[in-house]
Amino acid sequence: MSQIVVRTDPETERALEHLVELTGRGRSEAVREAIRAAEREAVLARVERQAEAIRNDPADRAEMLAILADMESADDAW
Repeated sequence: MSQIVVRTDPETERALEHLVELTGRGRSEAVREAIRAAEREAVLARVERQAEAIRNDPADRAEMLAILADMESADDAW
């Protein structure tokens, strides 16, 4: 496992200590967990931005509606 050095300001240090107190985890585990949570949040934010861009793109929207219409007409055939 690699090591990194993180310099924290007083506010971050208080937050880390509070997180350790609340969770009962060690400082290193709390930092690892926070990094993983930040990564998940960043991925979700990117997916939300991409979905919004698709929703707001008239060509993509028209294509989605055409596919939906095709699927609905195929469903009627069954």
